[in-house]
Amino acid sequence: MFWNTGVTRTNSNKLMLILAIMLSTMLLPSIEIRSSLPRLRLDDVLIFGAFALNVVLWLIRRTPAEYDLGLSYHEDQARGIRAITNVFLLLLGSMILSNIFALIFLKTPFGVRDAMEGVTLAKYYLAATLAASFDLRDSEYGLLRNVFLAGFALILILSWGQFLNIANVNAWLTPFFAQSHLDNLVNANPPRVLGTFDNPNVMGIFAVITLTSFVAMFYFRTNERLKSIFLFVAVGLTIKLIFMTISRTALLGTAAVLVILSLWALFKYRWKRDMLIKVGALFLLTLLIFLTSPRGFTMRINEATNLETSTSAQGHLLRAGNAIVLIKESPILGWGTAKTTMTTLVDDEYALITRRYGVIGLIMYLWLFLRPLKAALWKVRLFNFSGSESGMRETKTLFCIAYAASTAAIFIYNITAGIFYNLQLMTFFALFMGLIYRIEGEND
Repeated sequence: MFWNTGVTRTNSNKLMLILAIMLSTMLLPSIEIRSSLPRLRLDDVLIFGAFALNVVLWLIRRTPAEYDLGLSYHEDQARGIRAITNVFLLLLGSMILSNIFALIFLKTPFGVRDAMEGVTLAKYYLAATLAASFDLRDSEYGLLRNVFLAGFALILILSWGQFLNIANVNAWLTPFFAQSHLDNLVNANPPRVLGTFDNPNVMGIFAVITLTSFVAMFYFRTNERLKSIFLFVAVGLTIKLIFMTISRTALLGTAAVLVILSLWALFKYRWKRDMLIKVGALFLLTLLIFLTSPRGFTMRINEATNLETSTSAQGHLLRAGNAIVLIKESPILGWGTAKTTMTTLVDDEYALITRRYGVIGLIMYLWLFLRPLKAALWKVRLFNFSGSESGMRETKTLFCIAYAASTAAIFIYNITAGIFYNLQLMTFFALFMGLIYRIEGEND
């Protein structure tokens, strides 16, 4: 596999590349090179740059034993990477089929912007296969965890700085991240923090994804007292961050995640006293955070309950409704990517994907998330929660639990927004997917 040669031949080099990509997706905005060109991200450069360098080095240094471009790799890698390849090929095939159909029968033009859809898909594929080729062991996990926590700590610090406007941070630092949502979000009343993302809704769902890991470890891992306290505090800070974004979709995702993981833990541990205490503690913590939220927070939440007065809800419905009209005219294969002739502003990602690639494309899009979910649930089934088993097998099982809960939150988020066309968020999630595929491929 192309990640097993060149600059990423060793596991340590793969780890360094994964850490750099992860931090880029967590902390850095995109950069405008020219107004006529797509915005560029550091993780774009890292992923495509490392891949290109591997190919060049293979061409220069290849020997008769290396003509496979590093395609000879361990079977546990092979299983995961084959599964990723199959899923992405199905999605790519549905996109190609839809665009050919639209070009021939619907006379929909196909331009350079439409072709960039393939580049986007290639980026996610490379990120996922990079993570799937990585051997996650104790030492590597420790560094991965610590770097992630350090990055998330920076997000928390910046978010509180935005919320309180410490040192007038919203005048000189926040605009670096908020490239299109500054005036009506961070400077609004109440302020909606966006951390290191361009939109508080994206910040919110990223925090929900992070929350799944903290809650999974709090519920399902046998922790020492100090670790349990740390995880409890981490859960509280993360929930508070979600509330500070005032993202109603993220709040709904938070509720779904807490309910799913709480019920999962209660049934797995057969409603034992210790688990009832943990679930009750998180419920009281969440309730306390909610009750101490500013008045503007509750006003915005209440606004969403009345569709007649909620301008946000009406805007979502209007944009989705226009897409649905077009879907009815070409439901099976859609209208192709059609970026030059149709709006890209369809808040509901399911409606956008179906308008572009039809029902077939929507099924392949859902399979992109459901296939690793299937793998995660299968690995969780194989783990003995009633035993004293610990170590990396337990850690990897917790990754699977967190992914399952994250998928539920993502599916909710996609109703009024979307992860696939957010290069920052989806690249991070593609790394998560790749780790799940690698865990699936390993023999227990």
